[in-house]
Amino acid sequence: MSDLQTLPVLPLRDSVLFPGIAMPIGAGRPATLKAIEAALAHPERRILVLSQRQNVDEVTPELLHSVGTVAALSQVQRGVSGYQLVLHGERRATAVRLQEHEGYLRAVAVEAPEIAREHPSDPAFLALARELRERATDLGRRSGMPEEALQRLIAGFDDPGRFSDFVAAYVEAIAAERQALLETLEVEERMRRVLVHVQRQL
Repeated sequence: MSDLQTLPVLPLRDSVLFPGIAMPIGAGRPATLKAIEAALAHPERRILVLSQRQNVDEVTPELLHSVGTVAALSQVQRGVSGYQLVLHGERRATAVRLQEHEGYLRAVAVEAPEIAREHPSDPAFLALARELRERATDLGRRSGMPEEALQRLIAGFDDPGRFSDFVAAYVEAIAAERQALLETLEVEERMRRVLVHVQRQL
């Protein structure tokens, strides 16, 4: 998604979706229902998930952060009060233009690629990655997660950026702090910031 892409927008209140994370949600606002239906009408079933700056029902473009996550929709169930579905975060994107369209918000978006470390084998970078893994493991143990499952989960990540996103999604933080982590494109800096949150929680 290096080129511009037009996507329906799903606004989130008080939460942030990270790439690599699956998030179940319930949607009931009329504009959000129309955005979901627009996404479902497309074979790829993609939607741009943007967090709200304020917890309000009527969302305008000015009330949304511009950096969000492109997500695929799955397990979609329509009920009396709206939709129950799962968002699968795929990649960061920036909304360069937001506008209302047929009763819902639509964005012209461009991918916001991560900025990887030029020399990933640098000892300082490797030490930071190891420290984040160790502290995240400590946090998992403290939460009561079985050791074998915890080790298997941690070992499943070989990409530092994806691992920092995973930890950012589950560490205790308010929505504004999570949004700041989502907007931190430089992987090394994001790892440092996530580590601060983990250490604070420990």
